[in-house]
Amino acid sequence: MQEVITLNGQDFNQRELLRPLMYGEGVFETFRYKGGLPKQIKKHYRRLMHGANFLKIPVITYDDYIYYIEKTVEKLEDKTDLYVKTVLLSTGNLYYPLLPDGYRLLVIAKPYTPPNLEKVQLVIAPFKVHSSDPILKIKSTNFLRNIVAKRYALEKGFFDALFLNEENHITETTSANIFWVKNNFLYTPSLDCGLLNGVMRQTVIENAKKLRFKVKEGHFTLEDLEDAQVIFLTNSLNGIIRVHAIENLGGKR
Repeated sequence: MQEVITLNGQDFNQRELLRPLMYGEGVFETFRYKGGLPKQIKKHYRRLMHGANFLKIPVITYDDYIYYIEKTVEKLEDKTDLYVKTVLLSTGNLYYPLLPDGYRLLVIAKPYTPPNLEKVQLVIAPFKVHSSDPILKIKSTNFLRNIVAKRYALEKGFFDALFLNEENHITETTSANIFWVKNNFLYTPSLDCGLLNGVMRQTVIENAKKLRFKVKEGHFTLEDLEDAQVIFLTNSLNGIIRVHAIENLGGKR
């Protein structure tokens, strides 16, 4: 059976990209490269492999993963502080129920440009997520949920949107985990609320315990944030981001 694939009327020959293009079947990691790979690079790799295993994408070895990153970075003259994104894309038959039979690793490297982190304010996302959704727990390239919520936040003049789940429990923002402090307690939503186990989230929890903070992971509502002394977000690109206000939540942080 003849098949013709075109893009704007021209023959499209990159067939290996069609499966992730049409179905969002891929996983990614984003991190800073400050003159060298981050200390947490193995955690990024393990999480990438966790997502790949869930989607049944054949895994890339750690050595190959590092090789492709370094091969890309070496093309840049200034490696002082870079944004690096690695995307593991599936390949295979275009009938979506069939398992992928291979992978391609896309690596994007460019100078890191810090966002404006002054007076960061959050808005509540216009829709809820469901704690049972398994895609919430991997860094999938199917990112439409996050795109819609982030655009909603920006259109309303906020830095980001905060997701609530079906029980009105706090989960995460479109690109970061959330924490808050009350006295000597550090609070953050538990993973079963429906959120990603961020690499920086793991690091903050580990360091907080070393500093003798009592870490509480659980199911929390917006009311639990009311008397927090400080609220902050975490991700591997920007580190710790202080939150100054949340929509409909009294007071500044």
